Amino acid sequence: MVDEKLIEKMWCNVPEAPEFRENIEIVEVNEPGYVHFTMDIPKSLGNYRGGIHGGTGYFIGEIGCGFATYSFGVNNVCNSASINFFKAVPCCKVDVTTEPLHKGRSTAVIRVTTREAATGKLLFQSTHNMFLMGPIE
Repeated sequence: MVDEKLIEKMWCNVPEAPEFRENIEIVEVNEPGYVHFTMDIPKSLGNYRGGIHGGTGYFIGEIGCGFATYSFGVNNVCNSASINFFKAVPCCKVDVTTEPLHKGRSTAVIRVTTREAATGKLLFQSTHNMFLMGPIE
């Protein structure tokens, strides 16, 4: 189990914007790297068709990979990322999980999977290459 102080530090990865801060809930962190959180995506983060904006999808992945690497207790920055979009849906609550594919001394690769909370349908999945910058103080 990851300690509460570390979970609190993980929030440094989320911008102060209320659209994010007020709509994200960390559900659980059973072990470092494996983070489960939800986000209720407001219409302000949607596209002109009322769906989840692609940039919002990417940003959810960026938050997820940051949560995952901070849960290892290390500062980090993203080196590169890729995202695949599978299904377009209206703005809704999403269920997000992270999975470390690699964790070394100076790099980590994190996969972030986002599903529609109500149906479990896969919406998008991203892979992030992270540079690890030493322990969180």
